[in-house]
Amino acid sequence: MTATLTKPAWDFEYETQLLDRLVAQHAPNLPVVDRSETRPPETPEEIKNIGQYRVFAAAHDLFIVQAIAKAIGPIIDDPHWQLILSRQLGDDGVHALDSVLRARELLGYDPIDEVNQLIQAQWDDLGDLPIRDWFGFAAFQLHYELHNVAPFLLNGKVGRIKDPETSSYFADKVIPDEAVHRYAVIDWWKERYDAASVDEKAELAAKLLEVDNEFQRRRSANLKNNYWHKGYLAAGIDDIEEIGDIYDAWRREDLSYLLDIPIDQLPPLVSVHDDA
Repeated sequence: MTATLTKPAWDFEYETQLLDRLVAQHAPNLPVVDRSETRPPETPEEIKNIGQYRVFAAAHDLFIVQAIAKAIGPIIDDPHWQLILSRQLGDDGVHALDSVLRARELLGYDPIDEVNQLIQAQWDDLGDLPIRDWFGFAAFQLHYELHNVAPFLLNGKVGRIKDPETSSYFADKVIPDEAVHRYAVIDWWKERYDAASVDEKAELAAKLLEVDNEFQRRRSANLKNNYWHKGYLAAGIDDIEEIGDIYDAWRREDLSYLLDIPIDQLPPLVSVHDDA
């Protein structure tokens, strides 16, 4: 596990090419929907589905805010990275607020209690793992900012129903912000990893993979039952059967990239298909 890879910069172009390759490999018949073929929600059920998706989005972002707030200082004591995380915290707080406000408009009531319950469910699943130590926080960042990118981008390609206000806000604010966040996570990890000796890299890689796998075991059910399912309902599509395979393949790719380990030399990873 010490091979060094020659690789391009991880950016949006790289992500787009990677997603296209993985879809071609795992879901070659997936129907991509042209923007002209999409429509806004029309029925009460469609409006409710988008409202509930925004409720879950708010809980996702506010959980990130809570975890970062707990990590700055006790775990992340470097002022440079504290500043980077401060931007992430602020951005995701704004994203969460917008989701709550839009959900309130769509659902006709204040969903803040539901948001709080969904946040608590994430803490129940993960325990103190996101804030246990530096490796736990690194795994948290990878799972919440990088490993989950493929399903998010894929929904945008195949969704048939799009709430105009949500789509506009995501395109103008969320997508650019989230790109900044995950590229910063990559830089943060690589700064420490690239400065390590060969032996230190082996130790760092082994520990990160151990914690990342533990994170996956704890998070898989939530990904399948909430993140993906609610996204399908909001987008007006059936479940994408191949999404788990694409997710696993994307996660292998980004871990290979971060650790400079060829994919075929990575140890076995916990799959989203594995039972907890």
